[in-house]
This record gives sequence, structure tokens and C-alpha cells, in this order.
Amino acid sequence: MVRLFICILLLGIGAAQYQLWLGRASWSRLSELRVILNTQREGNESLRRTNEALQAEFNSLANNQDAIEERARRELNMVKPNEILFRIETTEEAARKSDAAASMPDVDAPDIAAGAKPTFTPKKSDLYSAPKNQRAPKARDRRQQIDAPGKTNGAEPSPRRW
Repeated sequence: MVRLFICILLLGIGAAQYQLWLGRASWSRLSELRVILNTQREGNESLRRTNEALQAEFNSLANNQDAIEERARRELNMVKPNEILFRIETTEEAARKSDAAASMPDVDAPDIAAGAKPTFTPKKSDLYSAPKNQRAPKARDRRQQIDAPGKTNGAEPSPRRW
């Protein structure tokens, strides 16, 4: 009986050791989870700082008219009435503008050869659609008009076409 108790005790200790070193809750899994937790905390801290900056900007725009004016001037290039704006560009800004303008196609003299394929395929909704009162009747409506009784003027009815 004592030997059986000792065997069961050793099996229990072995199962606990297996779970501790190799199972779902092992030491290696615990270290992986700690790394994931630290990464998540760093991401949360970054998002918290971003949220604080946005909240501060919101409060300044909501409570300060000068902040709204400054932002409109900076981002939208707005000016007051009877005010003249002089903008001084750096050489990098001027080069960037000229590169952007050079990459745009010339709309005044397009580079399209005669007989070239179209650059897009129109959808059915892009094409002209006549008003309902000017549209041709659908095929089934034409069949009904032909096969309608009383429209044959005494002649034999026409056979039904499928």
C-alpha cells in the first residue's frame, strides 16, 4: 500500500514537472508572454502620448480663436481681407513643385495617336440612357402585343415564338 502511494506521489510530481518545463504554462512560454506584454505596453504608451497631443490640440482649437486663425494660415494659406501674403520657398520646395509639374501629362496637347485604344472602358451606367417614355419596348412586351387576342384582325393567331 505504501509503495502504491509512493508511485502515485511520484507520478503527480512528474506531471507537475512536465507542466512546469514543457507544458502550456512552461517557463519558456512565460518569457514569450513577458516579451509580448512589454511590446504591448510600449505601443500603449505611444498611443497615450498621441492621444494627449490630440486632446491638447483639440482644447486649444475649441477655446482659442487665435489657434484656429494660426492653423488656417499655416495649413490652408488663408489671409485676412486686404492682406497680402508673401511666400518664400526654399530650393527644395521649388524643386519638388517642378518635379511634380513635370510628371503631369500635358492636357492642352495630349499624346494620343489616331486609332489608339481608349484609356478606359465605359460602364453601362456611363452611357446615355433615354427617358422611359422614349425607350424601345422590351422583347417580351413586343411578343405580348403580337400575341394579344383581338389584335390579329380575324386572321389565324401567330405561333408563339420562344
